[in-house]
Amino acid sequence: RPPGYAIDARTARRRFERAANSYAQASRLEAEIGARMLERLDYVKLAPRRVLDAGSGPARDARALAKRYRKADVLALDFSQAMLHAGRPRWRFFERRPPKPVCADLLRLPLAPATIGLVWSNMALHWVADPLAALREFHRVLAVEGLLMFSTLGPDTLAELRSAAGAARVHSFADMHDLGDMLV
Repeated sequence: RPPGYAIDARTARRRFERAANSYAQASRLEAEIGARMLERLDYVKLAPRRVLDAGSGPARDARALAKRYRKADVLALDFSQAMLHAGRPRWRFFERRPPKPVCADLLRLPLAPATIGLVWSNMALHWVADPLAALREFHRVLAVEGLLMFSTLGPDTLAELRSAAGAARVHSFADMHDLGDMLV
């Protein structure tokens, strides 16, 4: 982990619980990145039976994945019950297979090994204290020939704020090279 990379999971969960009702409207960057990630799936031949949206928040991407993979079971997993609940009113009764909400930690996925065809994680990996442990969990649940697709913030994110406020007060993010090494 990079120096200063410390996430207190309880504090993060409390903050997400408080922000749940307004999160979907405020997370425009996450929405844009999710849309671009979805576009990239056009180039991938994939027909997963089960999809995991790891760190789903209010399940915006989980709903889009359920629409794309109509025959798949889609799991919307988040460590904040309030986030999952905030996304639930948007799950229409007429949706054929709405995402199934699962409240759990990315470091301890309550899923059997090799059961997920697509592990999707949009802007969630930087919220875990140990990204390597989360990647190991993704690997554990990912089926043979499955796909892991994720986005995260990089080391230069919030650099100006970190410079102004001090490194001790502003979170630093893992470098993509470090994440690449973890994936190897």
